[in-house]
Amino acid sequence: MHMQRRQVIGAAIGGAFAAALAPQGAVRAAEAPFAEKFVKPTADKPLLACFNENPLGLSMEARAAVAKSAAVCNRYPFARAETLRKACADFVGGKPEEIVLSQGSAEAIRASVESYAHEPGATLIIPELTYSDGEMAAKRNGMPVVKVKMGKNWSIDIPAMRAAAAEAAKKGPAVVYFVNPNNPTSTIADTNQLFDWIRSQPKNTVFLMDEAYGEFVVDPSWKSTIELVHAGAKNVIVMKTFSKIFGMAGLRLGFAYTASPELHKRVHDHIAYDFFMNTPAIEAALAEIGDLGFLRLSNSENKEARKIMEDLFKELNLEYLPSQTNFCFFNLKGPLEPFAKAMKAENILVGRPFPPALTWCRISYVRPEEMKYVADVMRGLRKKGVI
Repeated sequence: MHMQRRQVIGAAIGGAFAAALAPQGAVRAAEAPFAEKFVKPTADKPLLACFNENPLGLSMEARAAVAKSAAVCNRYPFARAETLRKACADFVGGKPEEIVLSQGSAEAIRASVESYAHEPGATLIIPELTYSDGEMAAKRNGMPVVKVKMGKNWSIDIPAMRAAAAEAAKKGPAVVYFVNPNNPTSTIADTNQLFDWIRSQPKNTVFLMDEAYGEFVVDPSWKSTIELVHAGAKNVIVMKTFSKIFGMAGLRLGFAYTASPELHKRVHDHIAYDFFMNTPAIEAALAEIGDLGFLRLSNSENKEARKIMEDLFKELNLEYLPSQTNFCFFNLKGPLEPFAKAMKAENILVGRPFPPALTWCRISYVRPEEMKYVADVMRGLRKKGVI
């Protein structure tokens, strides 16, 4: 029996979204249009294993919706933006008035940070190895940033983060930017420690929870902080994006979700217009947000690609972190640059350097046949002594 959409939402919040979207039956209707035909990459069309995109692109329904939307792109999208707001609220199990639409999650991150940046004593607290948008927004606004050292295996040290935030909160607002699952490490934080911290309602502290990769998580211990928003937490803003599993990185759409009217106003007041999203993006999102077949296929292929790389790392005896995302993070035990150059020579682009993990490499999962090609190239580089 197919899961109802509300059950899928519940699974997403409980950290079992990937399991909920596992293939059911022998052949899925969504699979046929994406029948894989591997084409060896070239210099003009390299394999982009560097941006954490969905290699399937838009679903067939979303492509049709984008094409159809051209006929109404001369009209302002006020009404359809409100339809999308309702769909996003349904997806997370919230209310439309708790949703702020944004240009990707990046704008929601910027707006959230910026809304505190000019308050006396405001400080951004981040792990030293995480996605850079929070830090960039703070620095552009002259807001101090405290980077907290990572724990073992590049884990986020929540007790250390908590101590740093408590110290910062003595001077002004402590804004904690938390990416979970984390980028570039591909790992999840300790849910119990994180939830205990947020539930303690630390004084003068707000949590910006970036859950861009939450739909890829397979570890049942993970929980979305959406659960805390549902419980009424007023110190949390959860940010979601359509750029990852929904394959809409080029259409720029995301949203912020909070149960706090005060936090909602902060984000809303620092976004230009949350009712002026572009029409093709709105229509693509509305087509995909309920397309369980496409989401199943995206997750199924991601799991195949993950296994290919994990098997390779074991074969080559390379240290790697347990991926809960659509990319992996592994240790070359040497500088990244020679490896990246060698991969580029084979027309494969890999992730940029992520200080302080200077010997580690991030590779985005591509389609299974492409992932096998990446693995074969890496086997060849091992023979050449590059790895």
